[in-house]
Amino acid sequence: EQFHLQSCVISALQNATSITINKDNIKMISILPATGSAKVKSVLSGDTVVLLGRAAEGGKAPEVTFTFERVTAPRMASKANNNVDDPEAFPSREWLRNLCVGKTVFFETRKQGATAGDRVYGLLFMPDPSDKTKQWNLSVESVRRGFCIPKVLGGDVDTDAADESAGYESALQVAYKEAVSNRAGVHSDKPL
Repeated sequence: EQFHLQSCVISALQNATSITINKDNIKMISILPATGSAKVKSVLSGDTVVLLGRAAEGGKAPEVTFTFERVTAPRMASKANNNVDDPEAFPSREWLRNLCVGKTVFFETRKQGATAGDRVYGLLFMPDPSDKTKQWNLSVESVRRGFCIPKVLGGDVDTDAADESAGYESALQVAYKEAVSNRAGVHSDKPL
């Protein structure tokens, strides 16, 4: 059935002389709501987790690949990098895995749908292990520990800007400077 439907659509497109698409009639498919909570199923790298949604009655729980916004972790071994981990890739993933697999986290989506491919980009939060009344921003904490680095380094962040991400950018830069000064993680003299 699905193949037949695809071939009908392809046939219709090939026979059309012109196609008009009205962007007002196209709805972006939201994978996740703007905010919410989900359980962490697994950790793919130091900046990417797989979240489990709530299963529909009698259905399978949906899985979503969620990547921290505006940070990058060392790459795990893959065919793209000759099956070699970047320095600190394994400790980065293991820190995040030990911290949140099987636990409920709170998310704030920033980018998803057509512009993000099959991933959701945003922020993940969980209770601070030392003070349960506070929330940890996991991407800021991973930068502070040297397991990730901000995608934009240096520069002054305008904290008075109306942009909602200014506070996040500022926190990333402060955490990055702290990690560099402490020689944490990827900033150590001899990373693992």
